[in-house]
Amino acid sequence: MIHKLSLESSERISAAPARTSQPGNPDQIWLTHTLSDFNDFWPRSQQLKAARCYAFQCADILEVRCRTIALARKIETLFVAVLDAERNPLLLLPLGIERRHGVRILTFLDGGLSDYNSPVVFPGVREWAEDDVRMLWRRLQEILPPFDIAILDKMPKWIGDLPNPLILLDTSPFPSSGHAITLSGTWNEFEASRLPGSRKHRRYYHRRLEERGKLTFEIATNPEQFDTFLQALIRQKIRRHRETRTIAGFDRPDYRSFVTEATHCLPAPYPIHLSVLKSDDTIVAAHWGYVVGSRFYGLIASHERGTWRTLSLGHILIEYLLQWSFAHGIEVFDLGIGDEAYKFQYCDVVIPLHVATIPVTFRGVAYSIERNITEKLKSSLRGTRAGEVLKSIVRRRPTVGAAYERPRS
Repeated sequence: MIHKLSLESSERISAAPARTSQPGNPDQIWLTHTLSDFNDFWPRSQQLKAARCYAFQCADILEVRCRTIALARKIETLFVAVLDAERNPLLLLPLGIERRHGVRILTFLDGGLSDYNSPVVFPGVREWAEDDVRMLWRRLQEILPPFDIAILDKMPKWIGDLPNPLILLDTSPFPSSGHAITLSGTWNEFEASRLPGSRKHRRYYHRRLEERGKLTFEIATNPEQFDTFLQALIRQKIRRHRETRTIAGFDRPDYRSFVTEATHCLPAPYPIHLSVLKSDDTIVAAHWGYVVGSRFYGLIASHERGTWRTLSLGHILIEYLLQWSFAHGIEVFDLGIGDEAYKFQYCDVVIPLHVATIPVTFRGVAYSIERNITEKLKSSLRGTRAGEVLKSIVRRRPTVGAAYERPRS
């Protein structure tokens, strides 16, 4: 069922006739719990059309998230469409309400599996001003189910070539940024001038790996490969996190269910890109990510431990993925959220992220205050010995607030 709100009235409407309005002016807000209600205009990973979005907001990927993460965590899914008078989409929002410690939190439909949270936008939003966005937010609350606080985090300022209108709400910097590599010229030119380290240094590690066996890079193209490669990645990730006594995403059934179902159910050959490095027949490194449009998303990487860990497997895997990207017309190689040191060696683009925290009830205000105190404490302890000790303790004890952040590679 779709709830429809006219922006000329606070009452919900059913099928309102088209009204005269300038293109790009918001005229109605539609709300549904079921994404398929918006099949006519919500983009899919292989059918973006006029929409601008990141892979994480594509309908086919969101559908898997609804069947796995949202179902397991009892998230109330909410899909919002802002339309003009001709019922053309201007902005689409994938949202969810989740209870944490008794607090009803409105967030993007993320589940810790999205590096960038944003609306899906269309060219009409280019002309929106701050007053337009604030009016839409006020009116949206009229048809949303009750919640205590909205936390809209990991928001980039731009979505493709269009601005993110939600940045015009009261936002603050998110603690981590995204990092990406723009690909231009040829692979040979890129390899010679932009890969970190010298060519001699990289060849040294290739040679050491070749001494152990024939080194090959393979991309999954059939069900058997998808299954074999994914199981190797899961095994390597779980082993790494158990050795370091941290929380492994694949130890959680809902996380594993999402990755497994997305791997086997989404259309081939993309958006899922699953690849491995092999030494003879042994999988020594693996990667799972998305390819949507001309953007490659590096999401989950793994490699063997023990005597393999000194052979720079992570860098060699990135090198092969970059070479593949050049051969397939990729324009942006996105290493995602997180400020790990290795990303600064590769990336020429930093994507600042933002968060809007909007309490609407007393309980939401209290939650916001507690959250701010916690974040300030984390910031003051970051880089200190006490902070490292506390981090190790927290990592060993999954909590509602922390357990579902996607583990970094």
